[in-house]
This record gives sequence, structure tokens and C-alpha cells, in this order.
Amino acid sequence: MNFIEKVVETIKNPKSMMKNIAEQPMIEEAVMIVGVLAILGALGAYIQSYTFMINFENMPPSMQSVIPVTGVIFALIGPFLMWLIVAGILNFISMILSGEGKFYPQMMTVVGYSMIPLIFSGLISIIFLLMIEPTTITISATNPTALKEISNNPYLIGSSIFGTIMQVWASVILFFGVQSAHRLTPIKSATVAGIPLAINIISLVWSLRSIGII
Repeated sequence: MNFIEKVVETIKNPKSMMKNIAEQPMIEEAVMIVGVLAILGALGAYIQSYTFMINFENMPPSMQSVIPVTGVIFALIGPFLMWLIVAGILNFISMILSGEGKFYPQMMTVVGYSMIPLIFSGLISIIFLLMIEPTTITISATNPTALKEISNNPYLIGSSIFGTIMQVWASVILFFGVQSAHRLTPIKSATVAGIPLAINIISLVWSLRSIGII
């Protein structure tokens, strides 16, 4: 079974496919999945930098031009850091719960494959960003909270909600992956797989509450 077939089968039948992946992990395939996510993130950051043009009062133009580049770089590196950190934390918790798997290559590959739904989230985010009219936001001493204009945008709110839905899907894939890699009970596997989802939901609720939606 080639890489594309594995991705399709993970979407269609995550239980059997994640069992296969846990038994025969190929770290390079996980790298490709995270790489696609990173490219989408960088593209989204680039589009966002021109959709929301942020100006800081009294900041030199040379410094202003660095902001979009920095955003793209962080968006490109971020998914790989998230992948390593999440895989490490979840593997550690799985071991505490009497798991039998290994961080490398098992858990890293399992977590990488569980990020497939996030690719759809990245695509939707880019589509939503392209639908937003370009806006210039000036942050000054008299208007320090101007960035709230970004978080209040309905397209970005919709993107965040869709991202949480995709995280639910990712957690289902991760559940089967953890269960197969570490041979944990369903309850313990759900506990481990539910951690990223719980953090995502808390973050979304916090964000929606800060802008007064809930």
C-alpha cells in the first residue's frame, strides 16, 4: 500500500489503518503530512499579512516589513514543533498509563497521521482569508486593542470553529493510533487522545468569550 492509499484509508477506515501504521510505522510519511500542513500554514500566514495589514505607531518601516516574514517563518516551523511536542507529551502520558509503545517511530508516526484532518482545516482557513476584504489596522497608545478587529472577524471565527471540528476527527484517528501503538484500554486511549481536543476546545471557548460571543 502506497502513501496516498494509506492517507485515503486513514480517512475511510482509521481503526484498521492505524493498527497497520502502528505495527509498521514509517516516519517519513508522517513528515510529509506535517510538511503539507506547514506549507498551508505558511501560505495562510502570508495571505493574512496582506489581508490584515498591521501598522504599529512610531515603528520604522523596516521593522514593519519584518512582521509578515516572521509570521510566515513561524507558521512554517510551528506544525513541526507542535508535532514533536504533542507526540512527546502523549507518549509520556501513555507510558504512565502502562503503555508499551515507543516515541520513535511509533508515536511520532501515529500523531503525524492523526493530523490529516488539520490539512482540511488549513485549506478552509485559506479560503476564508481570501474572502475577507483587506483591512489596515493601526495599533497605537490610544488604540492598543485594535487587534480585536481581527479576532472579531466572522470568517476567522468560522475558521476556528471548523478547526475544532477537524480536531474532533483528528482525535478519533489518534484514539485508534494510541490504542494500537501502546496497547491501552479504550478508556485510557480516549484519555490520551482527548488531551489535544480538550486544549483546542478550551482555547476556542476562551477566544469566543474574550470577544463577547459567549
